[in-house]
Order: sequence, then structure tokens, then C-alpha cells
Amino acid sequence: MTKRKKMLWSAAVVLAAAALLLSTACQNGPHPQDEPEAVAGQESQGREILYYTCGMHPSVRVSPEDFAAGNDKCPICKMDLVPVYREGGRIEGGAEPIGRETGSPEIKLSPRAQALASVETQPIAYRQLFKEIQAPGQLVWDERRMAYVAARFGGRLDRLFIDFTGIQVQKGAPLALIYSPELLTTQEEYLLALETRERLSRGPDAEAVRHADALVVAAEKRLRLWGISEDQIGRLAESRRADIHTTLHAPIGGTVVHKNAVEGKYIREGENLFQIADPAHLWMEAEIYEHELAHVEVGQHAVLTAQAFPGETFHGVVAFIEPTVDPKTRSVKARVDVPNPDRRLKPGMYISAAISVHVHDGMPAPEKEVWICTMCPEVQEAEPGSCPECGMDLVKRPAAPAGAVLAVPREAVLDTGTRTMVYVEREPGSYMTHEVVLGSEAVADTEGRRQRFFAVKAGLEEGMRVVTRANFLIDSQSQITGQAEAVYSGALEREDKDKPPSKHIH
Repeated sequence: MTKRKKMLWSAAVVLAAAALLLSTACQNGPHPQDEPEAVAGQESQGREILYYTCGMHPSVRVSPEDFAAGNDKCPICKMDLVPVYREGGRIEGGAEPIGRETGSPEIKLSPRAQALASVETQPIAYRQLFKEIQAPGQLVWDERRMAYVAARFGGRLDRLFIDFTGIQVQKGAPLALIYSPELLTTQEEYLLALETRERLSRGPDAEAVRHADALVVAAEKRLRLWGISEDQIGRLAESRRADIHTTLHAPIGGTVVHKNAVEGKYIREGENLFQIADPAHLWMEAEIYEHELAHVEVGQHAVLTAQAFPGETFHGVVAFIEPTVDPKTRSVKARVDVPNPDRRLKPGMYISAAISVHVHDGMPAPEKEVWICTMCPEVQEAEPGSCPECGMDLVKRPAAPAGAVLAVPREAVLDTGTRTMVYVEREPGSYMTHEVVLGSEAVADTEGRRQRFFAVKAGLEEGMRVVTRANFLIDSQSQITGQAEAVYSGALEREDKDKPPSKHIH
């Protein structure tokens, strides 16, 4: 016999032996399809089956009639369906769904399950909530503290005292010397009117004196309209000599941010020669996003930080909010007044503002004194006495801070997309879902640390204890009911050895 034939005969013998062993195991072993029926029969004594479901897809529900007609497989994963009873029995180490058909499932956990899941709760209380809005922006000049220095008459710039931009000037400092034939003529007319008034005042003609006074007043008025100060007019009247050059003075103190003046240049009336801005006060143009706009108001305090000065903070006040939304960024510019006495901040710097807003869109704390029961948080009385539910003495609740609203920790909130709910501890180990209506998310100081909360508009009461840790695990257990819970409660490390394991492994 050739070597190839020997190999083929050996392979045939091995396959035959494997087929014989597999046939024997199938005849002697338990039938998989009988296993869930046996388990269901053991658990269904004295309990009403509501429907059948899939342990992997709780949304699948089959009526007992359809199950008896042969519809006993999950249409999604083809697993055997398991029964869901009207009232579940306690499973040591697992979860006990009660009243699931009412729409408000109650979950019970044994002490061991609570320890394994590290369940933590926190009481609902009235708190002062603050929403901190972070707004990026840029520093710019304060438009209310800027001034143009314009030529009020035509002439020639014979000398500049400020010959470059960026220089600091004081209010009243000289900027330039201007020669103007028109201004020189007006000065001479003013001096002539003064001389005429003095000469006529020594005569008997009072009417002539009044006309001379009118000429003096008219000349003074023209000088003032051309920007000549009272001091300059006084010196002119005292010296009785017209100045060939007129000095142009700074109307405010600050930084020269623009210069359009050059020595020897002829200027026209109304031409802007300098622009001066006060750096002691700046504006921050903060970008407030559309969804946060309702919380920002004029007069609110802002804490500013700049990359140029790490670890330092500056302060400002919201002074103006623009009336339109930028369609590209979906934001609104808010102008923040920023005092800058030491001139450290510079226009053009990028800066970030944190605006603290007091949140009021929740259930406000009662203004009057309230007496409550420590065991029954829903009991609130206006006078001391006994609890009508448990008979315990009522205790006076401490007054809530001014402006406080009912708040729930953010960790306790489960958002399904269509509704928002929390798990409330009715008693140790017993939890029930409560659908809630929430307001803004904000922060509050609790025991020296900052914690995030939601303002509560409806659905909860002060004193209720909500699950802040392991609530996702409790919610997942509430989705598994009946025999499926018995098989798939591995998240809580169920140690019941009497229940058979699932025949499906995914």
C-alpha cells in the first residue's frame, strides 16, 4: 500500500470515531430546548406571566398565546425567549424589578449588591447655583475715551511737538504750531475792537460804546470757535500783540494712535491731524454664544485672564451687549469695561472672560419657615408637630440661602434623549425612577469643593436621596427582567448556584 493511501485510511478512521462520540453525547446529554422550559416551570409557580422577552433585546415582547403557538425565539438574535412575571421574587445578590408595568420601575438591591456596585446617594437640597460662562475675546480701545484733533482753520504746520505715533501725551500738552492768515487777521480784529472800545469809553457817546462792546464779543466768539482757549485769548488781550503761530493742544491725555501731520504741510479746515486714545480704560469684545446669551446682562462682573500674564486675573464689568447675532459664528459681542491704570494690558491682546451668573430657573426655596420629617421628606408643615405618616417629631429646616433653588447633582441625571430621570432611594436598597424637568446646569460650593448641579423645575422634592453613583448599573438592571435577570445579573456578581447558566454565549 502506498504512503498516500495509508494517510487517507487514517483520516477516515479518525472522522468516523469523532462522529460516533458526537452522536453518543447528543443522545445522553440534556436537550437545550428543554432547559429554559424547565427553568420557567420552576419559577412560574404562583406567578402570572405578563409576556416573554429576550435577555439581549428587552424591547422584544411576545404574548403568552404567541409563545405557546411556537413563537419562542428572539427575531433579532434567535435566542430563547424568557418569561416576565407580574411580580418578581428576590434573587440574592441581584436586582428585583417590582411593578415594571406601571411605568415607574422599582429596583431592589441586596446589601451585597449595593456593596459590589458601590452605590452612593446624595440628598436633594436648595442651593445657590452659579453658571460660569467662558467667553473669549480681544482688547480694543474704549471708543468713549478717544478724541480726534482736527484743524478748525486752514494753514501751514510749521512745527510738530509730536512727531511719531504711540507717544504718551498729557491733557493740554502742545501738539503743533500752525500759521494761519485767517486766524492772524481775526486776532488783529480783536485787538482793534479792544482799542476802539477803550477809546470810546472815555467819551460821552454811550451808543458808540455799546457797538464797540459788540465787536469785541464777536471777535472773541470767532476765536473760541476756532479752538483758541480762554487763556490764549487772555494773553492776547494782555500783550496786545497778535501771535503769528497758534499752538494746537491735546484735548485729552493718552496715547497718540494715529498721526496725519507733517511739518510744512498745508492743512485744510476740518482735516484730522491726530487721534488720541486713553489706555487707562479699555474694552474687551467678548464673544457670547447664542445658547448662553439669555444669562448675560449689563452690569455683571467678569474675571479676565490673559496669556501674557499667566496666573494673574483682571476684572471688568459688562457695559454693553450688541443687539444682533453674527450669522457666521452664532455669537453676540459683549463689551466689557476693563480698568487698566498701570497700562499693562494692550489693545489687540487675546483675553478670556469668566462671567458668573446667578441661576434662578428652578424651584425657589420657600420664604417662610418649614417643619419637615427626616423620614418622610415630602411632609412639610408650617408649624411644629408630629409627622402624619410615621409619627416622628418634625424638625425645623434651616433657612436656605437667598436666591437658592432646588438642585440635583449632575451625576444623578440620566438623559434618554426623550426624557430625563433620576433614581430616588425610597429606603436602603430600594430605588425608583422619577422623571424630572431640569433647568440650567450650574455649579455650587459644597463642603469646600465645587460640584455641578442641574436646577430642578419639577419632579423632585427637598430631602429626597438620589443615586449619584452606580445609577447606570441600576438602570441597566431595570431593563433585564424575569428569567433574563437571573441569567444576566453578572454586573452585580450574582452567586445563586441553583440557576442554570445561559446556553447562549455572546
